[in-house]
Amino acid sequence: MRNPTKLLRTVVVAAALTIALVAASLYIARRGSNREGGDHYNSMQGWRPISGNWSRRAGVIFNRNYGRGDMLIAQHSRGADYRIAADVRFDLLFPETEYGDAGLVIRTTDPEQGVDSYQGYYAGIRPNQQTIVLGRASYDWHELRTETLLTPIAVGNWYRLELTVKGCKLTVIATPEGDRPPTRMEYTDDSCLTEGVAGLRSFYAQASWRNVQIARN
Repeated sequence: MRNPTKLLRTVVVAAALTIALVAASLYIARRGSNREGGDHYNSMQGWRPISGNWSRRAGVIFNRNYGRGDMLIAQHSRGADYRIAADVRFDLLFPETEYGDAGLVIRTTDPEQGVDSYQGYYAGIRPNQQTIVLGRASYDWHELRTETLLTPIAVGNWYRLELTVKGCKLTVIATPEGDRPPTRMEYTDDSCLTEGVAGLRSFYAQASWRNVQIARN
C-alpha cells in the first residue's frame, strides 16, 4: 500500500508545477500580444505620452492637442528590425499651418517634449501636400524622402500607414480604405539608427489612430 503522505506530496508538487506552467504560458502569450499589437496597444496601457492630449474611446486613440510634435510612445516595443502599423485619420487641420501631418515613429530613443526632441525615424501623411514623408530626427529634422499619395486624403478618411525597418532600409506603405492603390516608399540610410521604441506622432494636426500593430520582421 502506498504511503498517503508521499502520495499527497506528489499531488501537491504536480499541482504547483501545473500552475507554474500555466502562469508562464499566460506571461509569454501576453508578451507576444504586446509585441504584435493586440489589445495592449489599442488601449492606453503600455503607452507613455510625450506632450499632447491623448485619450482612447471605442478602440480609437486620439490626440486633441495642437502641438508641435506630440508623441505617444509604446514603452515595451524596443527593437532593431521590426515594424509599426496603424490606421491614421485626420480630425482637424489648421489653415494657418501648411505643413500639418500625423503618423508613426520607429527606432526612437531619448524622447522629450519639444519639436523633433528625439532620435528616431518618422513617417507621416501630409494632407496639404497630399504626400507621405519620411524623416530622421536628431533633435532637429532631416527630411529623407517624400512621395505623392496615389489616392488623395481628406479630414475624416482612414489611411493604413506602415513603417518597417530592416537593417538600414526603411519602407513606408500608405493604403487608403477601399479597393484603391497603396503608395509605397523606400529609403536606405547608410549611417542608420540601430534600435529604439515605436510610437505615434502628430504635428500641428488633431488626429486619431486605431488597429495599432507592432511586430518583428
